[in-house]
Amino acid sequence: MEPPPAPGPERLFDSHRLPGDGFLLLALLLYAPIGFCLLVLRLFLGIHVFLVSCALPDSVLRRFVVRTMCAVLGLVAWQEDSGLGDHRVRVLIFNHVTPFDHNIVNLLTTCSTPLLNSPPSFVCWSRGFMEMDRQGELVESLKRFCASTRLPPTPLLLFPEEEATNGREGLLRFSSWPFSIQDVVQPLTLQVQRPLVSVTVSDASWVSELLWSLFVPFTVYQVRWLHPVHRQLGEGNEEFALRVQQLLAKELGQTGTREWGSPNLTLNSGFSLKKKKKTKKQNIYTWGFTQT
Repeated sequence: MEPPPAPGPERLFDSHRLPGDGFLLLALLLYAPIGFCLLVLRLFLGIHVFLVSCALPDSVLRRFVVRTMCAVLGLVAWQEDSGLGDHRVRVLIFNHVTPFDHNIVNLLTTCSTPLLNSPPSFVCWSRGFMEMDRQGELVESLKRFCASTRLPPTPLLLFPEEEATNGREGLLRFSSWPFSIQDVVQPLTLQVQRPLVSVTVSDASWVSELLWSLFVPFTVYQVRWLHPVHRQLGEGNEEFALRVQQLLAKELGQTGTREWGSPNLTLNSGFSLKKKKKTKKQNIYTWGFTQT
């Protein structure tokens, strides 16, 4: 099963934050004083959000309180068709748009996301990632995590694209290793909308993305649940990954491409992803994942 003709990689990423349209640029300049005031206020409020999220145990109450506070920060999250979710499925599969996708999803449902390209640290923990003690055996560790009998069960939230795109044109090729953990996955789609500026820029750090999120009036994260997808008889990890990718692309009205989220890819628009990401991505490959 091969995907249809896909957009070029230069259309999957945004290289500029500011709008090219003159009217939108003028609107942004007029909004800037308000945006800077919001940024300062939201930075102080964000500290309280962080402390509350650390103090309260994971529960429906915690998610409601933090979700309400995040709405004041301009981060609005809502979901559709949550009844299609199956609590027995332990692997959630998402398309990747921003560095905070996992935080937003965690406002809607309990989940854990491993940080693939960084050692355990305070920053890793504070950003809401699950710390893995033995990264060299990541897949096996995640299999054991999913097989645990803890109650309530905590699903894994994984992003097979491994690189955030602009979320408009298409999906990067899915890595196969997330589909080797279990034979059934819960796919969900994520759409992000923001006025005046791009949702994400390819070479931006998560800190700058956070500041822009607090600067703009709001950012809307829309999550849609799909039916669980089971591995077919004799289906390999690559075929399973491709089938789920095409399903998500169809639901998003986009195209599933065969482009890897390669950090050394030079785009026609005249920019390339940071070289430091190349080292991180290579680290992922040396952990034993099969990329074919």
